[in-house]
Amino acid sequence: MSLLVTERGKAYTLLIGFVVALAVISDYRLLVAALLLLSILVSMRMYTELLLGVLDDITVETSALYTTEKEPLVVIYKLINNSIHSLLLVEYSLEYESSLILVKGVKAGLLVVPGKASLKLEFVFRARTGTHWIGPIVVTIRDPLGLFKSQEFRVGRRVEVSIPPTIEPVIVRRLYTYTRSTGLVKTRSPGEGVEFYDVREYRPGDELKRVVWRIYASRSKVAVWEAERESYQGVLYILDATRDMWTGPYNQSVFEHSARIVASIARYAAKRGYVQALVVFNETEVYSSGRLVHGIEGFNRVVDTISKIRVTSIEEASQSSVNWDYVLRRLLHILPRERLFIFIFTRTSNNRLQSLIEVALRLSSLRHLVYIVVPIITAYDIPRDFPRSLYSVYRAKQLVLLREDLEGIVKLREAGVRVIALKPVHVAQRIIQLVESATWTRS
Repeated sequence: MSLLVTERGKAYTLLIGFVVALAVISDYRLLVAALLLLSILVSMRMYTELLLGVLDDITVETSALYTTEKEPLVVIYKLINNSIHSLLLVEYSLEYESSLILVKGVKAGLLVVPGKASLKLEFVFRARTGTHWIGPIVVTIRDPLGLFKSQEFRVGRRVEVSIPPTIEPVIVRRLYTYTRSTGLVKTRSPGEGVEFYDVREYRPGDELKRVVWRIYASRSKVAVWEAERESYQGVLYILDATRDMWTGPYNQSVFEHSARIVASIARYAAKRGYVQALVVFNETEVYSSGRLVHGIEGFNRVVDTISKIRVTSIEEASQSSVNWDYVLRRLLHILPRERLFIFIFTRTSNNRLQSLIEVALRLSSLRHLVYIVVPIITAYDIPRDFPRSLYSVYRAKQLVLLREDLEGIVKLREAGVRVIALKPVHVAQRIIQLVESATWTRS
């Protein structure tokens, strides 16, 4: 790789030429000083060339440790020097997504890797839901006097992590308590299924494999076990992940609140045996969990699909917008003929209001129950670690967004669209109340 002469190096070269000119014109003994200066220049050049050669022998191992958004995201770069020469005072800087916050480690600095040794660089970020990228490391070699430098080049690989949302145990427990205490949970009844319901007397036509031989041996009566009739609802979540859904404090944006709500509801629905699926989209991408699936598989698909979405950049958000026709086509591809609950988590800003009305009415015309869900983030929902100097700015911005959402909610209801507008802590309970109290079932 070629070396570049810095501005300091150019000035130093001019100084050597000036000293040589003085030696020729006035005093030849200045040639000694010129030779000394030239030897320093040559030695710095050789030093930088040597480091470039050492850098060719460097191998980089990359790893990432993470679980959910509540746990830290740890990225480790291990630089292994296979040469006998040391890599001294090399400038480095770490590239990573602007939506992440580095809480431990130094983004840029100097590193030294002794010969036949290794150096581990550990960077700890505050994790957040979605797919994010970290790396690679940008390295620049300079000599100690700053006369020469190499071009910037990258070592290691870019790490992409897909972080799932956190399931809120408090919300899930609250949902179980609420449905049991209010009697919303469906009454069990016998029928076709796989779960045990009760034992009854044998009837002609019952399969022999269902006979409970233990009862026959003890009471001399033939009895069979009876299955519980499968009765469940279908739930489809549509999650808006456009850039303005990420507005707000770290881990407290509308999207992240919505993702945690969906994950908690999906966990509850999996225990209840409901079929569920999810579609998540931003300005450039649409992801679907596929057909509706019940049980833990449906929950896993929902959470994994949420973790695939990424935060779009300012340029991407300004140059493109949501293709609602494509989103609707993806929805129609996975919608069954049976009636579903469809919950669209979004904001009701003016730029998406008309599209929301059209999508909601189109899906409602297919006999589905469609709700626009707007988690209301008030100006008082400020994390403890939020900079106090920005409190006033944040509150003013949040009140503007809140007023815009409330105006959009009124317009949606006037257009005949069902809307759920509550604080995030109450949204899950309201949704489960609607689902469990439905008078129709899938059976």
